[in-house]
Amino acid sequence: MQVKLRITLALAAAVLLPQVVLAADYDPPIYVDQAPEYQPVEVGSGWYLRGDIGYAFSHPFKKQEDFSPLSNYDYKSSEFTGSIGAGYHVNDYLRAELNFGILPSNKFSDTVLVANGCRGHTNVIVGTNPIVVQPVSAVQDCDVGNFGSNKAYTVMANAYVDLGTYVGLTPYIGGGLGLAYTRYTKSVGKRDCREVAANSNGAGGFFCDDPAGYDGQNDSQSKFNFAYSLGAGFAYQVSKNVSLDVGYEYFGIPGGKYVAYDDGQFNIHKGLDYHQVKVGFRYDLW
Repeated sequence: MQVKLRITLALAAAVLLPQVVLAADYDPPIYVDQAPEYQPVEVGSGWYLRGDIGYAFSHPFKKQEDFSPLSNYDYKSSEFTGSIGAGYHVNDYLRAELNFGILPSNKFSDTVLVANGCRGHTNVIVGTNPIVVQPVSAVQDCDVGNFGSNKAYTVMANAYVDLGTYVGLTPYIGGGLGLAYTRYTKSVGKRDCREVAANSNGAGGFFCDDPAGYDGQNDSQSKFNFAYSLGAGFAYQVSKNVSLDVGYEYFGIPGGKYVAYDDGQFNIHKGLDYHQVKVGFRYDLW
């Protein structure tokens, strides 16, 4: 009986032992949660930078021909404009911008040679041993002129409506409100007094004695004024991020003052407006 029990236990051990060994060597499967797919974060989405240059084909600064053969009229101006700024696409049709710009400028003068126009003194020798020099009144021919200049800078908040894209072109209309910093300077009756050095003995020469009279009558004003603009144009997308912008803009500064040359008179006028064509680029930050 005991022999049969031992044989039975031996057979059971022979059958179960390999299964226990295999179970001990088996590693359970390891489950790893799948990492979420990487989603890049867009920086600057909707924002863009822009820059423009323009030409004012109509402006208040008019050049007049020299109407007097005795005077020397000189006129210089810049009809070009420029601006830089940043904008935001509110949606597919509406954009908002903040721009800083410069408007046309000019300067002009009208001078004439006046005989004995500048007062001063010269030195004469009144004693020879020792040498004594004494100033005496004298006059000198000199240029007497009138001068004027104008310039302006702007900061504008603009809004534009894009009217859809057709054959690659996106027409738009828009306008803006902001401030214009205007400055004019005016000088009437300024005398160009030029001094002449005396000789080695201190005699002769010419010395200007009337600084206040040489400067003439001066007037200037620097002021911030309300400004507005209206415009239209179209954009063409050159690449994924770059668009070419071509447009027309009317720019008005109702309270702005400027000096003008009116047939020999240097007068102050109020109200500035410009008609200009502009070409620029927009760069989308996405």
